[in-house]
Amino acid sequence: MHLFCPHNACKSSTEHLSASGLPPSSDEKICANLRVYFISDSFKEFIIMWKVSAVILFLVFSLVCGIFALPYGVTTMVTDGLRERTGAQDVQLSIIDSPRLIFGEIGAIDGVIRQGRIGKVFVRELTVTGKHLHFDVGTLLRDQQLVLTDAESVQMRGVVDADAIRELVTSEADKFSDVAVTVHPGAVLTTARTRAFGQTFEVTLEGGFFIENGDLYYKATHIAARGMGLNVLSLDGLFPDLLVARADTLPFGLGFESIEEKDGVVILTAGK
Repeated sequence: MHLFCPHNACKSSTEHLSASGLPPSSDEKICANLRVYFISDSFKEFIIMWKVSAVILFLVFSLVCGIFALPYGVTTMVTDGLRERTGAQDVQLSIIDSPRLIFGEIGAIDGVIRQGRIGKVFVRELTVTGKHLHFDVGTLLRDQQLVLTDAESVQMRGVVDADAIRELVTSEADKFSDVAVTVHPGAVLTTARTRAFGQTFEVTLEGGFFIENGDLYYKATHIAARGMGLNVLSLDGLFPDLLVARADTLPFGLGFESIEEKDGVVILTAGK
């Protein structure tokens, strides 16, 4: 019995019937079956390889798209979170150099927030810069908040002008009217009027922002008053300490670090 058919023997059964008029031999049947087997087996292997290749290409394509799309998605989430936290509409943020963003690592961040609030005080401008940052991925996905766990360097600077301090004092100290604020290097001077027992007094406060246990306060370090019947006016409790912002108010999990008074503005600095 032949294991492999010769060229002439590998013709189809139909060809033999037409040529000789006799049914195909057993060798011819084996040859035909082998041809069908090898063709069908090769086709199956081709289909399997095509499916595997398609899956690999899809995964590679998805990974590449994710690498390029992830910074945009994270930037959008963080920007929306900053708008909600500060109440600002003008938020510009850039996350760059972040090939390991999916693992919670940021190469660099640079942003500016205009016309927002930190706690109770209006901030004219808030800038943030940082390098080699690590953040909690779960918190970002769940709360759309970028909370830093570690950073090589990160700093946030807020600019608070005299009008913002005047608004703060006016809204929190309901005993005062006609409030005016001037900011000098190293000090904030506030003048106002207050009434007691039918008398009007002019009050001068020297003070500024202070950091205590991570929280931001506005305090008066010295209070003076002028007016008729000054003896009826008690300066004690006239201007209690104002809690401006809790430690957890700042974005990115940062904490207040320093305060600097300049001509016309106060610079609040935070870091990690």
